Amino acid sequence: MKKRINKFIYVLVAVLMVTSCEWDPIKFDSSKSYVAYTAPTAAIAEEGGAVPIPVIVTALLDAPAVTVTFEFDTAGIDPAKAAFEGTDYTLVNSEKTLSFPDGWGYDTVWIQPIDNDIFTGDKYFNAILTANSADYQFGAADTVLVTLKDNEHPLGNWIGTYAVDAKSYGLPGDWDEAWTVSTAPDPEDVTVLLLNGIGGPDYSSFTNVPAVVDKDAMTITITAGSEIGTHGLYGGPLAIFLGDEAGGIANETDPMVGEISEDGSIHIDHMAIKFVGGINTGYVWDSFDTYWTKASRKSVKDGNSSSGRPGLIEQ
Repeated sequence: MKKRINKFIYVLVAVLMVTSCEWDPIKFDSSKSYVAYTAPTAAIAEEGGAVPIPVIVTALLDAPAVTVTFEFDTAGIDPAKAAFEGTDYTLVNSEKTLSFPDGWGYDTVWIQPIDNDIFTGDKYFNAILTANSADYQFGAADTVLVTLKDNEHPLGNWIGTYAVDAKSYGLPGDWDEAWTVSTAPDPEDVTVLLLNGIGGPDYSSFTNVPAVVDKDAMTITITAGSEIGTHGLYGGPLAIFLGDEAGGIANETDPMVGEISEDGSIHIDHMAIKFVGGINTGYVWDSFDTYWTKASRKSVKDGNSSSGRPGLIEQ
């Protein structure tokens, strides 16, 4: 009898829940139609092919055909970094009008970058939606800021993704690590690379590390105490200092100076990692002799996960 009463109660509650909820269908009418880019920004490699910038029209199924016009300008862009049609890029479309014969859907603005042989830095321009034949409202992304990425950066040989073979001084072989580090140009200084990923796969977050490159001396220099990120298990933050060959830190003032090669490879010795915040402040993770190879030429080597080591070194 108790089971029957319980079943009856469950059914009654379910019926009440359904009947107490009013159905409020999602409605769409022509006033909700709009035109917009699918994203507010776009990046185009200078040496690449034509790149699409999609435009979307949302409307009812029986909406009339729509045309959308667009223009380019450099409003709000530093004149020294402005890109211009015919000089820095060309429009692949035959005209600055997009067609939507079904009254809705997608069409595309196609941009072809113009490659040159000089370093100008990244350049920018706006692609603006100006009008549409149905007088629909424009969405939030009615303008795209387009970045033309310069491929003639003076540090171009050393920009990319690296497989880093980090050889441990604390316990050679057993504590060796494999890192994947990306390098990017500093937008404010053409002699500086931003290194991201130092420390290995067990980090929960990374911090960009500035490194000064001297092409005359073929050196790369990192300031002592530069923070590299936070470890996923032990926390952080952690920073790098000039290390010694016992797995510790030689001193906390001298920079780390490595060598660069024309083939894009990098060698930085005595990179010591130390906790500079959190409950492990003062502990040294290890000191490494690091060999950096462009990942496009050499895959990341298998290495021990840094969380597998038995403990930390106090210094």
